[in-house]
Amino acid sequence: MKKAIIIPIYLRLSEPKELPYLEGLRLAKRAIESLKILEDQDFTLILPVCFDLMVEDGEVLFIEMDRLLRMELKILGLEKTLIFSSQHLGHLRAYLEQRDFKNFYSLIDLKGFSKIRNTGLLLAQALSMDVAIFIDNDEVIENPNYLKVACEYLNQRWDGKLMTGKGGFYVNPNGTILLPSQRLWWRFLWNKTKWMNQVWRKILYSKNRLVPSPMLLGGNLVLHRYLFSSVPFDPYIPRGEDTDYLINAGQLGFSLFFDKELRIKHLHPERNEVYFQDELKGDIERFLYEREKAKVASNIDLRPYPGYFLKWTLYPKAILTSLLLGLDYLAKREWKKAGECIANISLLFKERQEGWLKYLKFRADWERVMGEIRRDGMNEILEGCWI
Repeated sequence: MKKAIIIPIYLRLSEPKELPYLEGLRLAKRAIESLKILEDQDFTLILPVCFDLMVEDGEVLFIEMDRLLRMELKILGLEKTLIFSSQHLGHLRAYLEQRDFKNFYSLIDLKGFSKIRNTGLLLAQALSMDVAIFIDNDEVIENPNYLKVACEYLNQRWDGKLMTGKGGFYVNPNGTILLPSQRLWWRFLWNKTKWMNQVWRKILYSKNRLVPSPMLLGGNLVLHRYLFSSVPFDPYIPRGEDTDYLINAGQLGFSLFFDKELRIKHLHPERNEVYFQDELKGDIERFLYEREKAKVASNIDLRPYPGYFLKWTLYPKAILTSLLLGLDYLAKREWKKAGECIANISLLFKERQEGWLKYLKFRADWERVMGEIRRDGMNEILEGCWI
């Protein structure tokens, strides 16, 4: 099987000279260095890179930032590595527009968790990859047999179902699997950690290696081409795109499992106060959107997580949690953040279109695009992306 490891990279900066000092680049280098431990080096590394500029008219800076990024990564001695940065995005969109996918190409981007993953899958398809393996830039591989484990049983029958994808655990810095409890008083109604740990315990206690799961982790995710050529990530969801992918694939008749032996070390940066507000806002939007999908995804058991947040009680929980986090900011005299928290409540009263139908329209275009890419390739675009 032809294997691709895809590591999405997000770099937020104002000017090119900042690039060598960014934490995102440091983390990416660490993740890439960890690949050298793999016994199986027969893979292609795909790096979709988002240059998130904090200035207007930054298009002219993309070429210089791409050049600097390549200089930084060449030091690592990479082989068979493709860097697809914001500089190349316009070429890909033009390719899609020329083939009359006008309603589709604007949803292909490098900003947004789902969109950057979809771009990685388009590149994997263009390179005729059989397997796409996602890891995140704040992770490191410690098992030399990681690729062997990732590909085991893939596209084979398990428990009567054809397994076209699977996910694995994040290992904490101290070697544990369960998430450490977060003692945040304002979060007692929004305790995701509690419900996620219930999922992990159920999987860990299972006698089987491969276990059905209501959630997956995008930074340790393996997809066979039969799956990713037909099922994209949902570009309309702000976060939680990994578990949402599981819902979409299951509803479309594909089977993904959780592999207890597929593990990767997760070394995420320290969370700050800004992160909590951004996370809460994204979670509210995500659960409202997934709630609409879950109404038609009756064949998937999403308990205990994310199912806990997809009931009617989502509304009072979101309101109270937003108010409590707002009070926490007020106590610290952080007025702007407090206002942003209270503004979260307005999300609950927005008129919403049917999430599933929007996704299905995108998915129909996705299948046609993937078919054309597999047939014609994107050699002209990719030629300048190799390191």
